This record gives sequence, C-alpha cells and structure tokens, in this order.
Amino acid sequence: MTRKKLLYLALALLLAAGGAYYYKKGRSTGATRVLATTVVARGDVRRVLEATGIIKAQVGASVKIGARATGTISRIYVRVGDPVKKGQVVAEIDARELQAQRQEAAARLRLAEAKAEFAAKTLPRNEALTTQGMQAQSILDETRQNYKVARADAAAARAALATLDVRISYTRIVSPIDGVVSQVTAQEGETIVAGLQVANLVTVLDPARLEMWIYVDETDVGRVKTGLPVEFRVDSQPDKTFSGRLDRVYPEPEIRDNIVYYKALVTVDREQALLLRPEMTTQCSVVVDTRQNVLTVPNQALKWVGGTQTVFVVDKAAPGGVRPVAAKLGLPGLDKSEVLEGLNEGDEVATQIVLSGQEKPAEAAPGVGQGAKPKPAKASKKGG
Repeated sequence: MTRKKLLYLALALLLAAGGAYYYKKGRSTGATRVLATTVVARGDVRRVLEATGIIKAQVGASVKIGARATGTISRIYVRVGDPVKKGQVVAEIDARELQAQRQEAAARLRLAEAKAEFAAKTLPRNEALTTQGMQAQSILDETRQNYKVARADAAAARAALATLDVRISYTRIVSPIDGVVSQVTAQEGETIVAGLQVANLVTVLDPARLEMWIYVDETDVGRVKTGLPVEFRVDSQPDKTFSGRLDRVYPEPEIRDNIVYYKALVTVDREQALLLRPEMTTQCSVVVDTRQNVLTVPNQALKWVGGTQTVFVVDKAAPGGVRPVAAKLGLPGLDKSEVLEGLNEGDEVATQIVLSGQEKPAEAAPGVGQGAKPKPAKASKKGG
C-alpha cells in the first residue's frame, strides 16, 4: 500500500470517529422522547402503612398441662400432632398407693357412720328414760355428747375420703381445651414429684385461636387506630391475602435495634387461622385511609424535576410533545395517588420519558406519591 493510500485511510477513520461522536452527542441532547403512557382515570386510592407482623397464639390458646400428683407416669396416650378434646385423658400417673389409702379412708367412714347411727338411736331412748325419772341426767348429757362426736367423726371421715378422691383425680391428666398436642415433655416410666411448681407433661394448642402482632414505627403510630382494616401475607401462602382489623394498640413501647416500636394486635378469625401457624412472619398493610371514585394518576407518572413533583401530559401542540404540569395531589397510595387539581380525566400522561439532554428515562424519586419530597433517613436512637 502506497503512502498516499495510507493517508486517505487514516483520514477516513478520523472522519468516521468524529461522525460517531457527534451522532452520540446529538442523541444525548436531542428532543424529549415519550416511551410509555397511561391515562388519568377515576378509581379508588388507599393509603397503607406497611409493617412486619408475627402470628401468635392467643392468651389461653396454648395450655401447658401439668401434674399435681407425685408418682410414676404409667401411661401417655398422645403424641405431638394428635387432636384432643376438652376432658380427654392424655396421661396417667400410677395411683395404686392412693387407691389403697382411699380404701382405708372408706373403711374409716363406714365405721364412723355406724357409730353415728348407733348414737342417733341411743339418744331418744335415754331422753325418754330421763324424762320418766328412770335415768340420771348426766347419762343423757353423755349420750348427747357421744352423738355429736360420732356425727363429727363421720363428717371428718367423709372429708378425708373426698380429699383422696381429689388427689386420685390428679393422677388422670386431662386436656382443658380442644386442640392439637404441640409438645410432650415426659415419657412413660418417669417419676413426677409434685412440689411448689407443677410439672408440665403435655402442651395443647388451639390452632384456631391466633392473633397477629404488628410492630409499628413511632413515626407512624399516630395514624394507627383501632378498627382499621389490615391485609397481610405469609410466605407459606404466597397467593393468598389474609385480612383482619386492628383490635388495640399497646401504649407501652418496645425498643429494637435502637428504634422505638409500638405493638398493634389483630385477631385472626378461625377460618383463616387454620391456614396459619404460630411464629409465622407476615408482611402487613394497614389501610389508614381510603378515597373512592376519585381522579387518580399512577405514581409512575410523578417525576421530580428541578425540585418539583411534575406530571408530563402528552400534548402534540406543546414543545417536545409533552406539557409539564405541577398537579396538586390529595391522598397518596402505593401505586396511584388522588388528583385534586391540574389534571383532567382522560389526560394521557407519560410513565416513562427521556427528557431533553438526558440519556436515560426520568425516574420517580424515593417517596413519590407521598405528596412531599423524600424524607432523610431516620437517625438511630441511643440507649434503651
């Protein structure tokens, strides 16, 4: 290749590189381009508060069944997962010694009742003899005293027998509620010693009596009130949305990772509870406000431009084919917000737009749809 051809080739490459540069620069500083649009329409807007919750058993729904009798466990009739009914025997403690004591107490009662019966028959005879002057008054007084003592001995024997019956009943461990066995902490052959603390043998859970604890940040607790609807999901049922209502908000705070939370409680109805389990984590949405049949705009159409929240309305007569509007918004929602002023029903607005002088589509700033600029990150709290 001659020197002259090499010179022409170098010049051609230089011109090609310059053309590519100016083409790219022209594209980056070209006219505004609308990539996707939607229409302003009427609909419902909900403002929700997102939080994390935990499924818990209600108070009284999980019962630890213990033994008040001392002895060896002779039988355990249930295993973990077994359904049980209220009053059903779940375990027994060897009661042979107590049964022997009961037989002795029953014999003592029969003896005391026999003595009381004899004293009851003797008393009227001695009263008649004393009235007729055929017997000294002291004998009648003694008879009356013996009658009272015999009746008291019989009452004491009956009480002793009743006490043993109660103690024997303690050897039959029964479920106080309907539910499912969630824990068995003892086994046949173990010795139970009744003391100051009741020995727990079996735990029964009512799976239909559940509630959800929601931990609400202190910055949001002012918007949370009793009766608000709540929607939540769990990982085990990804396609199902559960619902409930706030029952109460606890006044005492809980501090986690130096952040103050307040616990709100939602009762789960029995039908939904059967699909859940205690200690499941939930993703909750508390519906704090709702507006129905209002003018709405998707949050994707709200852009921050020059510090102002702007909506770009498609208008062929406007420069660049779009007209920026600083719309006045009302209730903000997760995916769309209420429009008070600046937009009309049927307006076509840009959800994806590349502004003049930019290479990428304009993005909605954090906090879009909330009616205010994004708030700075919350500082962690000291202490607690």
